[in-house]
Amino acid sequence: MFVLALVLTILLLLESLPSALAGLTRAKAGLTRLDQLTRLGVLEGKNLWVVSLLGVVHTAGCAAVIVGLFAPVAGVIGGAIEAAVFCWVLSRQLSHGDRGRALGAYLLFLALALAVLIVSAARL
Repeated sequence: MFVLALVLTILLLLESLPSALAGLTRAKAGLTRLDQLTRLGVLEGKNLWVVSLLGVVHTAGCAAVIVGLFAPVAGVIGGAIEAAVFCWVLSRQLSHGDRGRALGAYLLFLALALAVLIVSAARL
């Protein structure tokens, strides 16, 4: 079960860590992608606080899933945090009419976050 938790954690971190760094540093590529997904207007300087908040939340989620490898309750919390972020992004996409392939990546990320949550819960 530990090996499965490790693999899922690594896969989730491959998405979450770059998102955390992009949010904390307000990297142009990260801002562009977030604006495409959520239509918050961050490229025009609107709602920039959301970018920083997402960076902090992703960082907390990443830290929790890493700690969750050794303390499964933290993995449950980290998986839940990441799942909440990905659900929020998906809800923004759906509310703006995105369909099909546009939703694919974040559905996968949500599935990974939920898998980390479930495997961590099973390890309790």
